[in-house]
Amino acid sequence: MTRFRFLTVFGMVLASITSVSLNRTNGQVTAPPSANSPAVTIDQTQQVIHQKHFQLMQMLDQLEPYLPLEKLAGKVQLNGSRTMSDMGHQWAENFKQFHPAVEFEGKADGSEVALKALAENPLSVAGVSRPVDEADQKLLQAGNCKEPIAVTIGMEAMAMYVHKDNPLQYLSPEIVKAIFAAGEDGKPKANRWGDLGVTGPLSDKPIVAYERDSASGSQTFITRVLLSGAKPAPSYKICESNSDVCKAVGEDPNGVGFADMNYVNPMVRRVPVLVQGRLVEATEEMVLSGKYPIIRPLLVVFDKSQLASEGKLRESILRYLLSRDGQSIVMKAGFYPADPGFIKHQLNEIFGQQLR
Repeated sequence: MTRFRFLTVFGMVLASITSVSLNRTNGQVTAPPSANSPAVTIDQTQQVIHQKHFQLMQMLDQLEPYLPLEKLAGKVQLNGSRTMSDMGHQWAENFKQFHPAVEFEGKADGSEVALKALAENPLSVAGVSRPVDEADQKLLQAGNCKEPIAVTIGMEAMAMYVHKDNPLQYLSPEIVKAIFAAGEDGKPKANRWGDLGVTGPLSDKPIVAYERDSASGSQTFITRVLLSGAKPAPSYKICESNSDVCKAVGEDPNGVGFADMNYVNPMVRRVPVLVQGRLVEATEEMVLSGKYPIIRPLLVVFDKSQLASEGKLRESILRYLLSRDGQSIVMKAGFYPADPGFIKHQLNEIFGQQLR
């Protein structure tokens, strides 16, 4: 039963959150869209984005505000993704306004480190910025976390960045694998930009990949989802954060790397994604319209058997994260909130049918 509940929650994450359904062509690098397949571009006004933001606010209004039903005290170890670090600090500070006697501690050493910490200490909470699977379940249950549950608290859009002068036309799964996956010789299939159809002075220049370390949820997301589990090729340089990836690419005309889609850097360019023969720009508008596919879930992982300990401290934290208050902070941190219907589904999975 534990395994079913764990995989049910995780399966919903993968089905409803992580799309990454790019155009596939039997392992071959796809051709750019033809003249009769027009690119999807930003052809709507700023008013459309305002309307989408208004819809997000309406979504938040469907959520219940957090109501502190118990007087709580204690110390909570909150570890996790560097991507979620600032959001975690905001959560902790806001939660303490409801419960001043609760203290938070922990480190943002990466998703993988956080999961290992939860396996050792089931009273901790792990923030994970990538999908989780049965291998993660086995890791946790092999330790002290006997009834792991994962909860989706938001989503992040990612983009592949190249230098602003790089004319690469589009991104597809085959191009991602050609750059970042190791071939039989341990090297990527594409070594120079000309291998990907880039012409001009850059065509004979080496492809320089900037990536995150193996403890990063970003890197695990790239390996497990974008590379479909293929072995990653050695990167040119390991970066401390996604912002460092974006900065490094901006300083290197040959550079490429994945990072949060919202970074603003005049020296880089987000590569459009080829979906169903059309180009989808990596913009907020395309994300809000549901057309942009490279979305990853932001999760918190608990030991369900510990939710009621210390006066339901961790249960209260979980309910707070899924409340209007917690989801508002998701938006303030620059991410996208979880769908209210999916939030209700998760609460029903964990606590049984909700009365409100």
